Amino acid sequence: MGLRKMSLASLKSVIIIGAVLLSVQGCNEDLQLSATPIKNVEKITIREKGELDVFCPTGICQFELAANQEATVNVNMHYDISRQFDKIEGVSVAGKLSSSVKMTGANSFSMDVSGNGEPAKVQVVDYYRN
Repeated sequence: MGLRKMSLASLKSVIIIGAVLLSVQGCNEDLQLSATPIKNVEKITIREKGELDVFCPTGICQFELAANQEATVNVNMHYDISRQFDKIEGVSVAGKLSSSVKMTGANSFSMDVSGNGEPAKVQVVDYYRN
């Protein structure tokens, strides 16, 4: 009888551990990005896997970026559909970030967003702006 009680207790532990693992694995939500134009942004296109295309006809713009979870977001800057930024002079971010901005090309950068839903305010300036 003592063996049977131990087996039931062990079985209950396995079930509880299994339920905890399932609930942790079930927390993986799809990344949801929110990008809001603030100044000199014609449009923002959110693509799959944390990619943004930001269209800024003046070469100096501001927008807000928020996410539902921590993520690295890649931002591609454009004047219009046919012309990308020539060379980003600077990127400034106000708000909560997990790390700093990293330049990934002449017209692109990546940044980590905190995932707490609070927007980070981003300003981008092209060196050869109009």
